[in-house]
Amino acid sequence: MQVYLVGGAVRDRLLNLPVRERDWVVVGATPQEMLALGYTQVGKDFPVFLHPESKEEYALART
Repeated sequence: MQVYLVGGAVRDRLLNLPVRERDWVVVGATPQEMLALGYTQVGKDFPVFLHPESKEEYALART
């Protein structure tokens, strides 16, 4: 499983702006693996999960 920071947080870091929220994409994991790791599924149409500690959103990469 590989996890990548994506979206506005990357843009803001490149522009030396404060990062307000972070979005993550997960490659190489199934929804079942995410649940087994303690993530909570919040997306119904698209597999999005909340991290068990930070509560940040992690989305599975679409293939």
